[in-house]
Amino acid sequence: MNDEWVKALVRRDGETLNRIMAEDFVFTYPLEGDDKVQFINDVVSGDLNVKQLTRDQVVVRIWGSTAVLSALDTAEWFYQGRDFSGKYKIVHIYANRDQRWQLVAVQACAFS
Repeated sequence: MNDEWVKALVRRDGETLNRIMAEDFVFTYPLEGDDKVQFINDVVSGDLNVKQLTRDQVVVRIWGSTAVLSALDTAEWFYQGRDFSGKYKIVHIYANRDQRWQLVAVQACAFS
């Protein structure tokens, strides 16, 4: 799912993002909006334009029906024309619901 998420962002693939993300998904990042619909709309419309994203130092921990992925992202991305490129420490939280893993939350913090 991690690889699918990264590829979907770069390709502006709303269908894949919709499949991966839970309906009650929340995103904490330095932009407007924080829910699934707003995020996918921003990606598909190009308001959120991820030109390149490299994810390193990936660590996944699983506790029952919850999984946490942490990593260091290096990204070239823009939001409504503003450049937010740089390094980010990210945390993805997944929940196993009805025998299916879904992305329920993401936090991205600038990292220098």
